[in-house]
Amino acid sequence: MLTNISLILLERVSLILVITYIIFQTYFIKNIFGRSLVTKNKMVIGFIGGFLGILGTLFGIRYNGAIVNYRDIGVILSGMLAGVSGGIVAAFISASFRLFLGGITAVPCFLGTLTAGIISGVLSEYYGRKHFTFFRTMYYTILIEIIHLMYVLLMVKPFYLAYDITFKILFPMVITNTLGVSFLNFMMWNLEEKLQNVEENTISSIFVIMERILNTIEIGFNENSAILIAQVILENTDFDAVALTDKEYILAHVGIGDDHHISGEKIKTQATKKVINSGYGLKVVGKKGINCEKENCPLFSAIVIPLNNINGDLIGTLKLYYSKSHSMQNKDIIFGKKLAQVLSLIISISEINESLKLATEEKMRELMSNMSPHFLFNTLNAIKYISRREPQRVDKFIDNLSSLLRYTLYENSKLVSVRNEVDFTKNYLELMKLRFEDKLNYEVKVAKELEEYLIPPFILQPLVENSIKHGMKGGKLLIRISISKSDKKIKICVEDNGKGFSEMKKTGKGLLLIKKRLKVLFGDNYVFNIKNNFFGGVVVEIKFDSKVGELI
Repeated sequence: MLTNISLILLERVSLILVITYIIFQTYFIKNIFGRSLVTKNKMVIGFIGGFLGILGTLFGIRYNGAIVNYRDIGVILSGMLAGVSGGIVAAFISASFRLFLGGITAVPCFLGTLTAGIISGVLSEYYGRKHFTFFRTMYYTILIEIIHLMYVLLMVKPFYLAYDITFKILFPMVITNTLGVSFLNFMMWNLEEKLQNVEENTISSIFVIMERILNTIEIGFNENSAILIAQVILENTDFDAVALTDKEYILAHVGIGDDHHISGEKIKTQATKKVINSGYGLKVVGKKGINCEKENCPLFSAIVIPLNNINGDLIGTLKLYYSKSHSMQNKDIIFGKKLAQVLSLIISISEINESLKLATEEKMRELMSNMSPHFLFNTLNAIKYISRREPQRVDKFIDNLSSLLRYTLYENSKLVSVRNEVDFTKNYLELMKLRFEDKLNYEVKVAKELEEYLIPPFILQPLVENSIKHGMKGGKLLIRISISKSDKKIKICVEDNGKGFSEMKKTGKGLLLIKKRLKVLFGDNYVFNIKNNFFGGVVVEIKFDSKVGELI
């Protein structure tokens, strides 16, 4: 009987393995693994684990009022992949289904499955995903299954029945669940490794392209720069054609189909028009999908991705084409999305440079223009470097850079809220941490009631930049930013534990510009002090009148 149960369960586990493999090969799931498992995606993993748990119960074998099952496979796997939240979701779904079926082991199995989700989730969050090697996974699963069956032994009455059920199904449940979880986890390792390789290759290719087209910042996004960009993309990828458009016209088309998709002409393909109208990317396959006006057009499949400026407004599209001899794959879609994101940043940088030239508040913009070229170059190179080691973090830093550029380009007020200025400075610091890693740390302390008070924009970042530029030494640099109320004035304090300032550095260009701006805004009604700490480092204090009000 024991041998038969074990063999039957192993046969049915193989079905679960096939189903799970198919699920995790879908683009939807690969897209989840292609970025960090945020809460929403952890819930998705939990629901999948719960579904697998229900299957493990349905395909189980009934024995003396119990069900010999492999329900815990999906639950433990979800906990390992998505932490406590994913494990609990999977456990609650599959355990509730088991409770619904009833039987003498319904309650202990409910508790055992919940315990499996919690334990696997806690282990994942404590040790990290990489902790679960094949043999460690087997070890943990065996322990979890023994705990599960201890609930049955202790809670089922009479005891002789509990004893019979526990020790008759102990081996089949332990062996099937252990092998199932271990093989599925091994399969997930391979999937994650493949996706990471795709991500790394994608980011690496994008930065090769980016380095070659950064000079387009100087000439803006127009027909001339678009042709250069499209040519660089075509030369460094396997696509058969690359095109760039604005919202009405083809700015560039290089590769196959360039005899009738001509720069300067109106957009021809319906797919592009649909993306412009909807603002969402689109994958099309076949001549009907592309729907070009020319009957013998060689373009067969494409991905069309919107390009947006840092304010989120659509400015055009990026189109990557294949002929009939190639097929559009998931890696191409990932590449296209990442490339469009970086290209949007480069176009936005071009807009910023143009805006800096035309800005009316010259002194304020001088601060930002001094920072931008070197800072952007160093930041992009740092993102390139980290993309090889931790590609999943690239999106976060690109978002930081986008937010920082958006503030730089569109903030034209003389005064801004404390909250907005602090958020801008935090984005800057996060990008500097990308470059200096654990050598740089920061703390920000702002009273909640002061968040809507008004201060001059671009006043914190130059102080922070000075701390990094002049204070960085062999050890770690800690920057403390605090904004508080003092004698009915707003008090801004930026302090570091660095090397300190010499008298000459106290009159640097950035600090002088801050003083001039304070003078223009507040006359003589402000305080600006800079001093070296006794134990090293610098403290900069600024005080001025402020209140809650409308931005001006």
